[in-house]
Amino acid sequence: MTAFRAGPGRWIVAMRTRLKRARKCPICNRPMRKNGHDRNGRQRWQCDACNATTAATVASRSHASTLRAFLDRLLEAAPQRRLDCDARTFRRRSAWCWQLEPRIEPDGVVHRVVMADGTWVNGWCLLAAVDGQNGEVLAWQWCNRESTAAYRALFEQIAPPDVLVCDGMKGILKACAQIWPNTRVQRCLIHVQRDTRADPTSKPRLQAGRELKKLADMLTRIHDAEAATGWGEAPDAWHERWKRMLAERTYAKDNPDDPRAATSKGGWWWTHLPLRRAYFRLERLFQDGTLFCFLEPGPTALGPMPRDSNRIEGGLNAAPERMLLNHRGMCFASMSFQQAHQYFSAVWADGFPRSRHHAVSDVR
Repeated sequence: MTAFRAGPGRWIVAMRTRLKRARKCPICNRPMRKNGHDRNGRQRWQCDACNATTAATVASRSHASTLRAFLDRLLEAAPQRRLDCDARTFRRRSAWCWQLEPRIEPDGVVHRVVMADGTWVNGWCLLAAVDGQNGEVLAWQWCNRESTAAYRALFEQIAPPDVLVCDGMKGILKACAQIWPNTRVQRCLIHVQRDTRADPTSKPRLQAGRELKKLADMLTRIHDAEAATGWGEAPDAWHERWKRMLAERTYAKDNPDDPRAATSKGGWWWTHLPLRRAYFRLERLFQDGTLFCFLEPGPTALGPMPRDSNRIEGGLNAAPERMLLNHRGMCFASMSFQQAHQYFSAVWADGFPRSRHHAVSDVR
């Protein structure tokens, strides 16, 4: 509480909010306020509830400054020669920082849109979830593969959102159905285009493949429900034109030298399997309502919805990889890539690392 004199006999009393990093009272655990300095120049704190006083020790101030310098060094591309001290001295002083394992505590806030994806580093996968509106990191989880159990551990840390934007892998879809049964799914249109180009290639040899690729390329140019409805009729028309070609089969007895002849169970396989796979994927996604969920009246009632996961792909996932590239000369014998990613995620989310990370079965 602070009082200001506004004139003769007039005073204004203002309530001052506590700082987020304010020291907690050792007796009642309430936030304390700054109360000048002691004779040694240390910051003094006082609790308004129980009138207890305490001072910040030199060791705690030294640790805080070391941690800030450590994070600045880790998250920036500045070379070691720009440090205020010798590089070896700095590594020795900040060695204890590698033992910290930050964690984002679940806050129970319901987010309208959540984006989730995984990135692979050094044989391990980091699953991350961010707010689809502002990119805030909500949770992360280490795993050895993008399984249902791994995504369940990730989603259990977050309140069920209205819409989940993802790449559509089986593990994330199954975990979403189990943990968030009422959450809608919006497939990332960039991933859909990428998968379609992977089947008939980016330069299809057949006319049918070129037409199907053109349909997939149109996905990111659709901005209203009427255009989405018109696009949904195009795959049916394409299938009507090329259904005889899609039904063609190749028999093992006619092609004994083909490697598929030894693995085919019925003695035959589809001649144009990549085209069939690309077409039925687009048709299934359109029928499921996961292609154009961002255009439906319900999810968009409170504002526009994202149609891709570029915010997490080009933001959170790209920055740690860029950080490891900047420090490619660093000796990683005393650290782990996991901790480096965790430090970045913590600073991205809150500006300061918090408490310890955890693990579950099938998830590291």
